[in-house]
Amino acid sequence: MGRRVGAVVLAVLLAAGMGVLPARGQGPAQAVIAIWGLPIRILGSSEAVTGYVSLLLNDSLTAVDPQGNVVGRLAAQYPVSPDGKTYLVTLREAKFSDGTPVTAQDVKASYELYLHPKYPTTPPALLEIAGGPEYKAGKGSSVTGITVVNPRTIRFILNRPYPFFYEQIGTAPILPAKALAGIDVARLQEAPFTRKPIGAGPYRLTDWRERESITFDASPGYWGGAPALPRVVLKLIPEDATVLAELRAGNIDAGRILPEAYRSFQRDAQVNVLRVPGDTFYWFAPNFRLPMFQDVRVRQAMAYAINRQEMLRALYLGLGTVPQSPIHPSLWQFDKSIKGYTYDPAKAKQLLAEAGWTLGPDGILQKGGQRFKFKYGFLAGKEYQNQALLVQQYLRAIGMDVDVEAHERGDFFGRYFSPTGNIEVVGIAWFNLLFPPQTELEDNFKSTGSGARVIGYSNPELDKLLDEAILTRDRARQKALYSQIQHLIIQDVPHVLTIRPDVIWGVRKRFALPSGIDSLRGFFGSVPRWAVR
Repeated sequence: MGRRVGAVVLAVLLAAGMGVLPARGQGPAQAVIAIWGLPIRILGSSEAVTGYVSLLLNDSLTAVDPQGNVVGRLAAQYPVSPDGKTYLVTLREAKFSDGTPVTAQDVKASYELYLHPKYPTTPPALLEIAGGPEYKAGKGSSVTGITVVNPRTIRFILNRPYPFFYEQIGTAPILPAKALAGIDVARLQEAPFTRKPIGAGPYRLTDWRERESITFDASPGYWGGAPALPRVVLKLIPEDATVLAELRAGNIDAGRILPEAYRSFQRDAQVNVLRVPGDTFYWFAPNFRLPMFQDVRVRQAMAYAINRQEMLRALYLGLGTVPQSPIHPSLWQFDKSIKGYTYDPAKAKQLLAEAGWTLGPDGILQKGGQRFKFKYGFLAGKEYQNQALLVQQYLRAIGMDVDVEAHERGDFFGRYFSPTGNIEVVGIAWFNLLFPPQTELEDNFKSTGSGARVIGYSNPELDKLLDEAILTRDRARQKALYSQIQHLIIQDVPHVLTIRPDVIWGVRKRFALPSGIDSLRGFFGSVPRWAVR
């Protein structure tokens, strides 16, 4: 395994697929884009693919532009009271994909759904609304801080000034109240709405073929104007070689290009190649409920044991970077001065010895009669498997007995990756830029975050810094706090960050893409503006 490991498909190929494709020139213009997996569920999911699908289907009250400024989406006006606790939103005239108008009652119903005690992924900002924490805890019959003023105006009253409320709610889709009525949140995946969703975004879902494709057609009356591309198909092609062959043959219009095929596709007369810094970084994390991982020296040793540069070269021919922070490097919150862990197996062994672990006669670490043995679980797929095998090799070299174990997508997100899942060490990827960085950090590293709860991670000092960062409008002070947060995350090692591969896509030249695409999220977000030449 120290030799070259087979290349992997970056878990991100999206935007248009179908069951049976009409021949070119028949039916509406469409783009067929290869995707690594279809959503397990449309609601209550932290899967990246669900986030990219949501860009096509849904819209929110607000969003954040590349400079970090709030912009209105479904919200036409959104003033804040001088005390920073009352937020008044006037909706623009917009329609859902079924033709019904977006109203304040829809906003209220959507936010109350996300605050339901059984809803799995509640945006942290909604818990700032008066009555939100009580409702989430099952102690209230309604969220008292949400008031429908009239059909197009809604008021939010917060428990405290929360300067970044509008930034933080930008990823919460507004859904039709009528469609949400009667949903059993405890059995969310069984709700008809999750298979036939209705949103206020540029497209409507018109066909969903299990383990095959999802088709989207332009939504009539979309407030942002008719998409330039009438139809988008997300076609499930999990095999690396098949994506490349289908792209060369013209059977799909866009797909992830493997690093070893990068140069040849640059010479392909029918395909434009887009290479941008990766939104995705890979990591693995221990279960903090297990005593062997509770000593920070053990976690630091695991970080020193990983040869990230070798991993990047072996898996991606060096096309990418080694992440120094969980924050995307393009964002102002990123601290460029941070230096993460270098490859230093001698330092790793020293830290383990300091923590009381010594090599046994079989070459495996032991302490108090316990061998250092665990299972490394990962999402089934070649990219995750290849990394798991390398991590296994690196950790075995410092005396850890590691078994690797793949979990199919449905099992991974439905059962395994949860606070009650049988996790010992888990390997996965995080997709930056789908959520504001504060939300990403709270989800993964705050004790109340859904990701932190999966691995049982809690650090009161980190909780305090995250609270301070979101409660100040002073950009310089906030930047200093984010720097402290990143340094503490690197020091405490709740996650071992590994690699951030570049995103390399091929798109058939019959499509003209808008300029300025500089990320994977930007790629998916640009789909409605693709023009057929």
